Amino acid sequence: MESYKILYVDDDIAIVNKLAALPVLKDKTGDIDLQSLLKQEHPEFATFLEAAHRIDRRTSGIVVFARNIRALQTLEKQFRTHEIHKTYVACLEKEPVPPEGILKHSIIFDKRRNLSVALPVGASNSNKPGAGQTKVSSDAELQYRLVARSDRYFFVEAEPLTGRHHQIRAQFAAEGWPIKGDLKYGAKRSSSSGRIMLHAWKIDFPHPHTREPLRIIADLPTDETLWGVFQEMVENSKQSPQSL
Repeated sequence: MESYKILYVDDDIAIVNKLAALPVLKDKTGDIDLQSLLKQEHPEFATFLEAAHRIDRRTSGIVVFARNIRALQTLEKQFRTHEIHKTYVACLEKEPVPPEGILKHSIIFDKRRNLSVALPVGASNSNKPGAGQTKVSSDAELQYRLVARSDRYFFVEAEPLTGRHHQIRAQFAAEGWPIKGDLKYGAKRSSSSGRIMLHAWKIDFPHPHTREPLRIIADLPTDETLWGVFQEMVENSKQSPQSL
């Protein structure tokens, strides 16, 4: 399966669907990263290409890159001021109850384990921090909606209203609804693809230069049977009065 697919490109930005379990930027593993791969395989990106944000290594979906410093600065500001709206789809092992709502937690990041812990708002972790642990708490909000289900799994649209490390994974895990394949956050088993079933599906934002509205949708990976099941549900919903 291909590692990525370019969805949109102009003089200012490139929008890419990350399909493989690889980091967006270089990390301590030394593994090839998406940004470097794009520069290697597309000479037009060699002069300037910088990711305006990241998604997790084992998450698939949309990543926005800037092709010049002006676009990068504007995109970074748009993320800070919440002009950019990202919608994910997650495949959960447990049914979310209620089927839609806003999750609110305090997030504590454990740097040593590269793990975020979602606690009730205002709660504190009573354990003493170990070496390399970060105990600073950050508020996190996540809007979600159950949109489809199979016999055993539940497909949820998720829109993070804040941007915290592993936020979606940690908040769903804290509710007892782990994402399929996400062993770090309580899933029962890994996925054959090596990814977790969390996909950065849609993005809506004004173009950083022209201000024209952009809406990009990233196709789901084709190497997971359950994504195929969800895609079929999406297609069927287009034929009915109530769509996803």
